[in-house]
Amino acid sequence: MRRLWGLVFIGFAFFTACASSPEVLVVTRIVPSDTAVSPPAPIEVTVEVPVEVTRLVTETVTVVETVVPDVPSLGSAERPFQLLFAPVADTAVISSRAQVLADWLTEQSGQQFQVGLLDNEQRIIDLMCAAPAETIGFLTAVGVALANQQCGAQVLHTAVQVNEMSWQAGMIVVRRDSEINELADLDGKSWAIPSESSIPNNWYFQALLAAEGIEPGEIVSVPGDNTAMLAVLNGDVDFATGTYLPPLMPFLERDWVFGEDDPEIWRQTGVSPSRSGIGFVVVLGRPENGGYRVRDARSGVFDTAEEIFEETRILTLSAPIPAASVAVGGEFPIGPAQQFADLLTEFVASDLCSDSLCAPDFYGWIGLETAVPANYDPLHFVIDTLGWTDEAVLITE
Repeated sequence: MRRLWGLVFIGFAFFTACASSPEVLVVTRIVPSDTAVSPPAPIEVTVEVPVEVTRLVTETVTVVETVVPDVPSLGSAERPFQLLFAPVADTAVISSRAQVLADWLTEQSGQQFQVGLLDNEQRIIDLMCAAPAETIGFLTAVGVALANQQCGAQVLHTAVQVNEMSWQAGMIVVRRDSEINELADLDGKSWAIPSESSIPNNWYFQALLAAEGIEPGEIVSVPGDNTAMLAVLNGDVDFATGTYLPPLMPFLERDWVFGEDDPEIWRQTGVSPSRSGIGFVVVLGRPENGGYRVRDARSGVFDTAEEIFEETRILTLSAPIPAASVAVGGEFPIGPAQQFADLLTEFVASDLCSDSLCAPDFYGWIGLETAVPANYDPLHFVIDTLGWTDEAVLITE
C-alpha cells in the first residue's frame, strides 16, 4: 500500500508541475475491510482529486538600440553662429564691415561666427526659423516682430541712431484753419504720403485708420517729407504724414517725453519759430540759451515757407517705432545669448565699431539699448491689422 501511495504522490507532483489549470484526475486506491481473519480483499474506490498543472512559457524580447549621430557643438568651426544681414548697403561694404564684428566676437569669445548676407529680411527670418539655436539677425523693427510671430525669435538690442534716439515716429499734419480736429474727421480726406515703405509715416497710420473704420480719400505718394509738408500747407491735400523728431528742451535739462509732453510744447511760449545763426529752427533761441530747437519735418521747408508753423499743426503722432534691432533665434541658448549681448554692447562702445556697425556707410549706430519686447507691440498691431504674413514685403526703414 505504501508503494501504491507513493505512486499516487509522484503522479500528483508531476501533474502539479505541468498543468496550467485545474484538471480532474481519477485515482484508484485500496481500502482495507473490517475482517481481520482473512486477507483483506481489495476494494476499488474512485476519488476526484483537483490537480493544478503549471506550464512554463518562454517569450523572446527584441531590444532595438538607437544610435544618435554626433552633432557639432554650437560655436564650433563645423557649426558657427550665423550673423545675418539684409542688403541695407552695398554688398561689398556689408561683407567687409560685418566681418570686422565676426572676427572680434571670435577673438573675444573663442566661439566661431560667420557672416551671412541674404536677399531680404524674409530670407533672414526663414533661416532663423530653420536654425533657431544658432542664428542672429540684424533686422528692422517690423522684421523683429514678424520673426517673433513666425518662430519665437527674441529681440536683444535696439540701436541708438545718430540723432541719439532709439525710436522713430511719424505725425499727421493738417492746416490750422481746417475743420479736422480728430481722426474721424480724416474720413474721405486726401492724404500725402512721403514714403510708401515707411512704417511710421505710412503703414502705422494705414493700420490705425483701418482699425478706427476710417477710410481716407485720395492717397498721393510724394517724394519726401518736404513735398508732403508743402502739399498740406498749400492745400493740395487735406493732410500729410511726415517724420517727427521731438524738440530739444531748454538748457537740455531733460528729454522730451513721449506720451507726456505736447508734440508742439514750444507753442506754450507764444513765440513763433525762427532760424538760428547756424541754421537750426528755434524758439526763444538755442536750447543751451534757454530756448527750444524744433526738429519735425516742417523745419525742412522753413526757409522757403516760413509761415508753415503758423498755418499748420500736428493732429496726432504715430506710436514710437523702435530703430534697427538685433534678435536671436527662438531656441538660442540663454547663456550664449547673454554673452553675445554683452559682447555686442562692448563692441559698439569701442573705437572698432567705426569700422563696422557704426560706420556711416553701414548702419551708423552710436550705441545700443537693451530691447524691451513691449516696445514692438505697435509692429504687431500693424502686422495683425493689415493681415501681413510671411509673404509680406519687408523693407528697410
